[in-house]
Amino acid sequence: MARIMALAAVIMAAASCSTAPQYPGANIETLPANAVGAVSLGGLTVESSGGRTLVFVFDESGNVVGRMENGRVDGNQVVASHHNVVTASSRAVTTLTDTARIDTPITEHTVASISNNPDSGATTIWFNSGRSNNYVSVSAEHWILQGSVPGMVRTTAYCGDRHFAVVDNWQAVDAPIPNRLYELPPGGELVVRGEWDSPSDYRPASRTSVCSPDGQSILALYGTYRYGMDETVGPAMTLATIDVVDGSRIETPLVMPEARGGAIRGTMAVMGDRLFWLNEDADVLSVPVAGSPTVTHEWTIPEGADATVSSVSGSVVTAVNYKGRPVFSQYDLLTGNALRDPIELPWLESIVGSPAGDTTYAISSVTATP
Repeated sequence: MARIMALAAVIMAAASCSTAPQYPGANIETLPANAVGAVSLGGLTVESSGGRTLVFVFDESGNVVGRMENGRVDGNQVVASHHNVVTASSRAVTTLTDTARIDTPITEHTVASISNNPDSGATTIWFNSGRSNNYVSVSAEHWILQGSVPGMVRTTAYCGDRHFAVVDNWQAVDAPIPNRLYELPPGGELVVRGEWDSPSDYRPASRTSVCSPDGQSILALYGTYRYGMDETVGPAMTLATIDVVDGSRIETPLVMPEARGGAIRGTMAVMGDRLFWLNEDADVLSVPVAGSPTVTHEWTIPEGADATVSSVSGSVVTAVNYKGRPVFSQYDLLTGNALRDPIELPWLESIVGSPAGDTTYAISSVTATP
């Protein structure tokens, strides 16, 4: 009987191995010089289980030049600069440079926010750990800082290499929520810059925000939301200008005659005197940093609100449209003009929507690798 059971175990193991998914690309240890972009994939919902965190790096021809595959973490992103690529899994925060791969061990299940300074490569990742948020901060020199704060991180931004996070504390439903503005200076410890209360249904529309042109404020888009949901119920959004010295705020309700509210994480940018962002309709919207509150619809990413993942860095919009055969594209933020010929990613088609346990793989993030 023991021999029969052992044989059955071997057969089951062999069958399991034979049906394990095979993904393109070899395990990556440095950032290839010919890399032009990267995509991360994970589960559609946090309730599902199984699967992995997958990050693929590809070249000008759309060929995979490296892969990172590790334990699943929900809400993952991949961000890039001229100096590195940073991403996460449930087991590590991974920094890729042109000469090294740095894995910082962690045990996490949900990414709350990832933001970076695209000029220096300084990056901070926040993880939702229940009633606290842990962070891993990678400096421009690739030093690592780790820590934790009570509450829930709502939005984060960089002003140069100074990192800022708006965190709210847990409170009873319908009670005012205490908020704190934290600063994480380069190589330093977290400092509380300001505190205030906000209504329970009022919070940032995006987990990432941006710095004002003068470097003295965080620009965050706020909205009114149903409790426990991410669907805005207000007629418009509010632009909150949060002073980085003391947390004082100027709140400007926005007038939005041409588009609906909402903001996609990783798509806010300041160009000149205007704030730009993308909503879930793939509309590029803008409003003056100071002055008129009327939002302008600038242009829309072609073909694809319901099948497009996008990010913004500087004046460049990067997008993957995965309706049919996936395509990587880049556009000028101000004009909508294409900056390059589209790059087809045919290997991605069979992965998007594929199952792993009760997980269905979806693209969670895309970035260019400048």
